Amino acid sequence: MNYDNTSLPEEVQKYLAEIYNDEELRDVFYDCDIEIYDEDWIKDIEEDDAWLEELMGPGESSYSNLKPFGRDGTGALWVVIDDRMIGYIGTEGQCGIVARNIHEFMNIASVWGGYLCDYWDEDILASREAFYDTMNNPERLEQYENIERNRRVFEGFIKRHGFTKEIYEMAVGGITVEPFFIVKATTDEYVDSESLISPLDGQNKLEDLIKRLMNQGDGVSGSFLG
Repeated sequence: MNYDNTSLPEEVQKYLAEIYNDEELRDVFYDCDIEIYDEDWIKDIEEDDAWLEELMGPGESSYSNLKPFGRDGTGALWVVIDDRMIGYIGTEGQCGIVARNIHEFMNIASVWGGYLCDYWDEDILASREAFYDTMNNPERLEQYENIERNRRVFEGFIKRHGFTKEIYEMAVGGITVEPFFIVKATTDEYVDSESLISPLDGQNKLEDLIKRLMNQGDGVSGSFLG
């Protein structure tokens, strides 16, 4: 399975092909709530002009170039933004950037080894200690039935691509990218999107996170798209 008949960037196509064509690898990403489909699914959604409104209601996105490449179990979409950054558009009015590029997204996902939403929290992202304590928390890992298999498969993926196990700066760098990815409602029946940090007052909490990181000098400037 290749994805060269889609409009996705070439580097994204290569990762999708690698994952989709390897059943074990596809399964471990599925356990992280990142569902990779075949080329036909992507082509269908590329031809669907209504998918963003179906998720977010009538609204205007702060980024116009959005290309879905996967889905999670709720029906939310993983998207490529401006052919570079990776974003998430939820089903409960949340959206945001999660990685500065596809390589960092794949690095984060394979090292984190579970639901990425586990670290979408102001207090967890505010320090390396809180981030890695959460990543290595046995209670978090116990929710995955195939944790040993997942670790083995991800370890091969990590080595194959020369990924680093130090992902904190990547995670912070993605979440704090500015300008923020926001969908502003265009009718009174809907409200503007919230950030991934929180379903309530999320944009303010995201801005608070950035201030905390800048004050303690422990973060990566989100405006630097490395």
